[in-house]
Amino acid sequence: MTRNKRARFAPTSIQIPQAALGAFAVLLGVCVAIAAWGYREGSTYDSLGPSLFPLVIASGLIVTGLVILVGAFASDTSAEPVEQVDWIAVALVVVGLVVPIVLIVALGWIPVITIVFALGARAFGSRRTAVDLGLGLLFGILTFAFFNYALGLHLPSGWIISRLFG
Repeated sequence: MTRNKRARFAPTSIQIPQAALGAFAVLLGVCVAIAAWGYREGSTYDSLGPSLFPLVIASGLIVTGLVILVGAFASDTSAEPVEQVDWIAVALVVVGLVVPIVLIVALGWIPVITIVFALGARAFGSRRTAVDLGLGLLFGILTFAFFNYALGLHLPSGWIISRLFG
């Protein structure tokens, strides 16, 4: 059986789930880049600034999304069936990205990192919620202590925690 090379990019050969995932990754990367562009405040000796890592993450999301998009349009539908996208895992990762943006000021570093760690673990298949929350709490406490006390950089403690514990 001969293959028509033009049919490889025909609209009927588009892998819709991969195209949606690729488009979402590109869109998320663009949103992260736009948000990171506003982080220009830093000290005068700080040549890299606080936007470096968000821009690296945004670049990775955009490049990964474009690769997935090209693969979705260039895939051969007569080949092996492609593994389905686990949309619940994707949604958990997205929620894990949004939680710090929404809750970091109110809850602070430790509770937010606890939630994000548990969401990430669940997205990657863990079903031990109590263990994941415990590990997230431990990780949040250790990183909070390291940044605040060892490095002298103050992570947000949250206004709820500040009101409860002074």
